[in-house]
Amino acid sequence: MGKDSVVDPAARDKYLLQVTAGPTYDQKTHQEVPVNGSEDTCIESDALTCWLKVRIKDYHGLPRSSPSSSPYFTHKLHTSDRYSVAWSFVPKRNLSGRDVVLGFDYDHSIKHQLPPGFKYAMKIATSMLDPGLYSDPYSDNPYLYGPALSGLFTLNIGDLTSEVSAYDQLAQLEQETGGVVEEGATGSGKAIRDSLNLPPKWKKRRKHFLTAANLEKCTFEKGRMYHADFFNPYLDFANFSLRLPGFSISIARYIDEKTHHLRYVMKDRSTDEVLFVVFFKLLFGKELETTLEARTDEKHEEKASAVEPGEGAHASHETEGIDIERPEEATKSIHVEEEKPAPQPQTSNAEPEADEDDAGYSATGAVTSLSNGIYAAMAAMGFWDDGSSSSGSEATSRSPSKPASSRSMDAQVDDMSDATVEKYLKSRQGNVQ
Repeated sequence: MGKDSVVDPAARDKYLLQVTAGPTYDQKTHQEVPVNGSEDTCIESDALTCWLKVRIKDYHGLPRSSPSSSPYFTHKLHTSDRYSVAWSFVPKRNLSGRDVVLGFDYDHSIKHQLPPGFKYAMKIATSMLDPGLYSDPYSDNPYLYGPALSGLFTLNIGDLTSEVSAYDQLAQLEQETGGVVEEGATGSGKAIRDSLNLPPKWKKRRKHFLTAANLEKCTFEKGRMYHADFFNPYLDFANFSLRLPGFSISIARYIDEKTHHLRYVMKDRSTDEVLFVVFFKLLFGKELETTLEARTDEKHEEKASAVEPGEGAHASHETEGIDIERPEEATKSIHVEEEKPAPQPQTSNAEPEADEDDAGYSATGAVTSLSNGIYAAMAAMGFWDDGSSSSGSEATSRSPSKPASSRSMDAQVDDMSDATVEKYLKSRQGNVQ
């Protein structure tokens, strides 16, 4: 493997993150997302109009003018979070709640890079936390999808745009919460939530939609505004690491010419139609050099047309502080950086008050992080590489182990303490150092 194909995590300025979004997988249809910016990125597809915002804490990427953070991370619900993909959308036709799914996918095989403990994470994700998840990580086009209604951390149902314009609803969101999506509804959306008997809390709403019959009852209505947010505190895009209580795992070492991007997609699974795609791409080596040179040329052309003859144009600041030297190949072994033990951070989507009704779905934050952070964002996207291939026949088996007692899966997961799961994660990482 050439020197351009591996990222050296110690040379942070040798790589930059670029986020683009569009209505299809084809990047020619994409536009660059102004990360942490105040403006929405508008995406038009045949099925919907979407207004997207991406926030990343301590952002280091393109465009270089991007703020390093966002006021979003000072909001009381998000002080522990590291990133957010939030969007408001208006369907152009009715979309079935059963068919609208979210997830991650790839256009090439990643089975040789699936990490130790993957099958365990799969079992938790598909059998215990969210039976609606479906995946095939060992195919030539691996994927992990789940119903949007049970997967979104926050969902807010708005008004019909025929009654309150999309512009006014977006302005209202900005004015009332600073653009932060909170669980609930506004205007006529309140009647929609009531008619569906949706619980007011995000956790109960997600549990509600684990039932297929409840998904069938819900429709994303043509012409109605919806607001959604997907976030967590575990995946650190700024330093390309996975943060868990007490330790962090660098993923930059395991990114090569194939696994240097992450596709987050919303689609209609009944037709396999893409509704929108967010593309997180790590630029390094020759690709980074070419991208920055193109931006420099564009700026030179703009300045040349704006100055008087003979004055010349100032050098572009696009490459300022960036060393384009090829990063050296990193050692192919998983490295766990030990940190001082710290209390587990409160996840932004934790609810302050206890509720007996939560007992059936009060899975701990650490278990949720295992599913959402490691499995969905890391394992399924192949950022880890232990140098060995996993058996496809073993991993594709989705038959859960028979419970040792008649107690429900939810109850068994609820009994797993954060310490238990953290101990498991550390032991798995310890086995592959």
